[in-house]
Amino acid sequence: MAKHENTLKTPTRRQVARRAKEEKLNRILVWSAIGVVAVVLLIIGYGVITELVIKARKPVARVDGVAITTQQFQQRLYYQRLMMRQQLYDYQNYLTQIDTTDETMQSFFQQVQSMATNLQNQLSASSASVLGKQVLDYMLEEEVVRKEAQTRNLTVSQDDLTLAIEQVVGYDRAAAETVTDTTKIESFEERYENLKENYLKPSRFSEQDFRTMVETSLLREQLVGIIGADIPQTSDQVDPIIFAVDSDETGMGLRERIENGEDPTGLIVEVNNDESEQTAGYALGWVPAGYLGGQLGAEIEQVIFNTPVGKAAEPTLGSDGFYYVIYINGHEERPVDAATMQQMREDQYNSWLEPQKQERWEYLDWQTAVLTAP
Repeated sequence: MAKHENTLKTPTRRQVARRAKEEKLNRILVWSAIGVVAVVLLIIGYGVITELVIKARKPVARVDGVAITTQQFQQRLYYQRLMMRQQLYDYQNYLTQIDTTDETMQSFFQQVQSMATNLQNQLSASSASVLGKQVLDYMLEEEVVRKEAQTRNLTVSQDDLTLAIEQVVGYDRAAAETVTDTTKIESFEERYENLKENYLKPSRFSEQDFRTMVETSLLREQLVGIIGADIPQTSDQVDPIIFAVDSDETGMGLRERIENGEDPTGLIVEVNNDESEQTAGYALGWVPAGYLGGQLGAEIEQVIFNTPVGKAAEPTLGSDGFYYVIYINGHEERPVDAATMQQMREDQYNSWLEPQKQERWEYLDWQTAVLTAP
């Protein structure tokens, strides 16, 4: 049998040319496909970025036509939630250190626990819109304050701003100056750096925005003082003990016990320690006319100021559904204390602010921008 030799045939020029053309065509097709994919990805990416930018710039509210954008609102809300989270953590940590076996500390424990629970509720998802609305209202009010301050030529000195920032970060300048061993306390720079790293950066709340927020709070304090400057330093005041109960019958029984000589102060302890969550008793101390009207209603305040000293009024139904029994310890013209004066000035400022809200504030689609985290 003849032996067949396997020989390699050399491709012809035509075959070489054809193969080179095919390889070139394949490369063109591959790069064209890659180019198409890249263009599609660019279009998608551009669309996503554009949508995010548009969404960030979308206004959630306006004051005199000045917009508060979604981005500004969310940065401030995130910052506020972070601060509240830290405060909640501090409360919870403090609760573990309170000796509840000590009867004198039990009431304090309950107060701290109540504040912690309140913060938890505010930070819950179900209350996200409520907290969001509060933060948005703060921002709207700040815009009004800045414009009003500009109109009245109000300014904040650099020293006052620095001192206020120190207070925000928890730095006590006076205490620091008396400490000989500075290694035992954090410097202002350390505390401020902590603020930046743990609160400003995570929320993308810039240092300038933070400083503007603090500065505006100082301008607001000036406005409160100016708008409430005409409040008299002395006024007609009463020293009442107030009992809130769930029914007229309960109130009548309480009043009868007072009229029969029982000590109203002792009854406060009894009422606050009973099993009912619908009853409460508290001594307010001296309060001026006009102070209680905004809190308990004009009718309750009228009863308070018309009840003779040493007497308890008949139960009066309040707008909140509770019956109020009022006992009067004293009634006289006297100087208004600092805390009450500040509250009355705040009330006067809020009375000034209310028409500003109605005339100048405009709410837009802010609900969709509300955050539920952190």
